[in-house]
Amino acid sequence: MNSQFEPRDPDFETRVTQSFGAQAVMSTIGARLSEVGAGQVVIELPYRADLTQQDGFIHAGISSTIMDSACGYAAFSLMPADARVLTIEFKINLLAPAAGERFRAVGRVRKAGRSVFAAEAELYARSDGNDKLVATMHGTLMAVYPQ
Repeated sequence: MNSQFEPRDPDFETRVTQSFGAQAVMSTIGARLSEVGAGQVVIELPYRADLTQQDGFIHAGISSTIMDSACGYAAFSLMPADARVLTIEFKINLLAPAAGERFRAVGRVRKAGRSVFAAEAELYARSDGNDKLVATMHGTLMAVYPQ
C-alpha cells in the first residue's frame, strides 16, 4: 500500500494488528484485517446470514462497525506508539443494499493532526467476481493517552 503519510511509530503494523486482534467484536462477526499501511487499512468480512437484516442484506450496523474500525485503524497506524484510538464522530451513507459473498472496508486517513484525525471508508460488496460500492463513511478520530 502506498501512502502519503509517515507513521510516528515504525512498528505501526504490529501495533495495529495486535489491537485489531484484541477487538472481540471483530472476531464475533468474522472480520479480518487483510492489509495494513501507513494511513490505510482493509478489513474483510464474509457474508453470514446471522449478520443480516430482514431482507437478507448485511445489516447497516455491521457495515458501520467494519467501516468504523477501518477508519480507526487507518488513523491508529499514524499515531505515536503510546496512543490509543477513539472514534469521536462518524457519518455513514448507505448507497446500495449490502448484498454479496464478501465485503471489504477500505479505510484511509484524509487529514492527520497531532491528536485529531479525519478518515474515510468505503465498503464494497463482492458478487460474481465484481465489486460494488455499497456504503461510505466519514469519521473523526482522536489519539488518547494513558494517564
